[in-house]
Amino acid sequence: MGRSGAPEGDWSQLPFTPIRNTVYAPEELFAGFDPDRPESYAETMDFRAFRWFVATGRSTPTEPYPAMMRALHDSSLTLDVGRLIAGERVVGIMGGHQLPRTSDDYHRVAELGRTLARRGMLVLTGGGPGAMEAAHLGAALSRRADAELASAISTLEAMPVMPRIQAIVAEDGRVHDRLVREAHAWMAPAWAMSRAIADPGPSLSIPTWHYGHEPTTPFAPRIAKLFQNSIREDGLLTIARQGIVFTAGSAGTVQEVFEDAEQNFYAATPDDFAPMIFLGRDYWTRTLPVAQLIDTVFATAEPMVVREATRRILVTDDVAEAVARLAEFDPHRSRLER
Repeated sequence: MGRSGAPEGDWSQLPFTPIRNTVYAPEELFAGFDPDRPESYAETMDFRAFRWFVATGRSTPTEPYPAMMRALHDSSLTLDVGRLIAGERVVGIMGGHQLPRTSDDYHRVAELGRTLARRGMLVLTGGGPGAMEAAHLGAALSRRADAELASAISTLEAMPVMPRIQAIVAEDGRVHDRLVREAHAWMAPAWAMSRAIADPGPSLSIPTWHYGHEPTTPFAPRIAKLFQNSIREDGLLTIARQGIVFTAGSAGTVQEVFEDAEQNFYAATPDDFAPMIFLGRDYWTRTLPVAQLIDTVFATAEPMVVREATRRILVTDDVAEAVARLAEFDPHRSRLER
């Protein structure tokens, strides 16, 4: 028996099922969550899996059993993601996890998610708070009247900024009770609202327990939560064949920009170069002037790639223009489709 507390082959002691046929629904991942009972946040399957992840070495498990169970779990979910995206026009939305619910950018990303869903595209994010939550909220309300999105955001603004709760679980698995209460307070209005949305519009999130201290948004009806962050990062970019919209973010979003740029830089055919949309002209040209560097990088590529970069890269403040640029692209299927 290792640090995981489970003998080899005994799955009953794990807080998750290693081999499963489907990704998670919010009802399973957050089963037991009670908006009126703060301690319930730590009782969910999602949080118990995060505690196990931390106690068994985080991203570098030191014993074979936890490493194997994680691999089985992530492989199972990845296979089902391939089924879910088959025939779908998948658009990735990347952006900052600390984006306040009261900000103009939050409203704009929510509008983007709603517009994409209404155009028949499948919204995909990393499943966390901030811009990711906004995108799934918009997609969830895509079948409802426009006014309901503004009303929903107004309700969420009661908790405008995600608390700093990185230390919610200590390295030995012990839980910080005050931070659990803060996480619960952030999650509660989103959970209650997500349960009140009848027939939510479809979307898919791929969060990770690597960032398990961040509450996963319940607005995505399908959640492929993984243990291995590297699989998640590559997977997001690989399956977003319709293109990616980069909204305001910091280091993590910039990393995703250049990972996506690398894939496009080595595109073998024009249809392999997926659109790169930078939503927020001032942010991407002045605050974090990534757009200029991207242009410089692609200027050194093969002639075909240079041509596609001119057609497929857009810096804009206009959600409608961003969606139109995405919609005109006809990509190859993702290699993960089943």
